[in-house]
Amino acid sequence: MYGTCLFCHARFGRNDVVEHFPIGRRVAFDSAKGRLWAVCGECRRWNLSPIEDRWEAIEECERRFRATRARVSTENIGLAPLPGGVDLIRIGKPLRPEFAAWRYGSQLTWRRRRAGIAAGVVGAAGLGAAVVAAPPLLAAAAPFIGPVFVGFGGMAPLWVVPGMIAMDLKERWQWERVAVRLRSPQGHRLTVRVRHLWESAYYADRATGALALRLAHDGGVSRYEGNDALSAGARLLARANWLGGAGGLVKRAVREIDATGDADTFLHKTASRFSRFHGRRLMAKYRRVGAMSLIPVERLALEMAVHEESERRALEGELARLADEWKDAEEIAEISDALLVAPHVDAWLRENADGNRQR
Repeated sequence: MYGTCLFCHARFGRNDVVEHFPIGRRVAFDSAKGRLWAVCGECRRWNLSPIEDRWEAIEECERRFRATRARVSTENIGLAPLPGGVDLIRIGKPLRPEFAAWRYGSQLTWRRRRAGIAAGVVGAAGLGAAVVAAPPLLAAAAPFIGPVFVGFGGMAPLWVVPGMIAMDLKERWQWERVAVRLRSPQGHRLTVRVRHLWESAYYADRATGALALRLAHDGGVSRYEGNDALSAGARLLARANWLGGAGGLVKRAVREIDATGDADTFLHKTASRFSRFHGRRLMAKYRRVGAMSLIPVERLALEMAVHEESERRALEGELARLADEWKDAEEIAEISDALLVAPHVDAWLRENADGNRQR
């Protein structure tokens, strides 16, 4: 196999992933027609490999493509990024899409462990500081505690009123903290506090059914659509799910998405439910919803689905370009192979192609 592009003469380089075809960082194949290409990284042209180099490499590429969960396909073409920076491009009938939640599950479990460690360190430090600061604070608070104690007729324990004040201050601090800062669709800088997370959610547009994000912030409410809704929602959900999730909760979140079929369907189902029940406080209280109008397992599932959908859309944009490039490459390959393949071999290839389609 040649080591440079036939069109622009740039070097392909090598890969350590496809053992039987260690050429280039992007390999395209068509199992049904027996085609194998090295795609140039400079000019993006498809270089057809010699027939004698194809068969074992095509089988290996097919096997690796099917084993890869992070893949996306359209009607005629699929793309699977492999570890090591190699992309496999598969021509033919699409396989069932795979949900890649397993990649995010480990990240969510790690967040939970990190939060536990941080809580232990902060708790120990806080306890030490409280022991040191307690006498001066009690002395300073004595003039205020005395009148309150008398007002209660001496019936209330001394710790009740300061405790209530401390709880109120803690709650205010908790809810008023800045969660994230985002850019609005118009480019304005928005401040989103913790309480705003409870007022924000995905919803389905009543006119078009498209996915949109309702974002509450200091300045009011903003609406995000399309890819902006996914990227802004990803940051909100990462903040809402900062504690991560235990292994069992993460598995339940994955099952939530699998039950609907794929990440895109789960996103729209969640958005439609919010559209129906938004503002119904009784329903929210019954379901014990929290940030983003969801219970914890739904929030974890939604974060996974948002990341998955963002990656899928990015890959589909690349697939549209690849589909156009493949059509040009296939015309050349068909002419080239027809000159080299005997009629009986061509008939055998067609029979195998029909068998693959039936499977």
